[in-house]
Amino acid sequence: NLNGENAYGQTLLTIACENGYENIVEYLIENGADINQESFNGQTPLIVASANGRENIVKYLVEHGADINKENRDGETP
Repeated sequence: NLNGENAYGQTLLTIACENGYENIVEYLIENGADINQESFNGQTPLIVASANGRENIVKYLVEHGADINKENRDGETP
């Protein structure tokens, strides 16, 4: 299940975005991972990538349809 969550509400895509694993991000998106799936606190993969300075991943996510206006639970956007 590409959209499953761990005990902390993180998906594989979110973890890959956080850690800068560009090839894994691409693989997950190409194979159906939800590009806008929120974690337990409303963090999207795009917000996580942006917060961690993963510029190449941010660009890839936006080019593949990530919602740039989606807010987390604190009202923050990428």
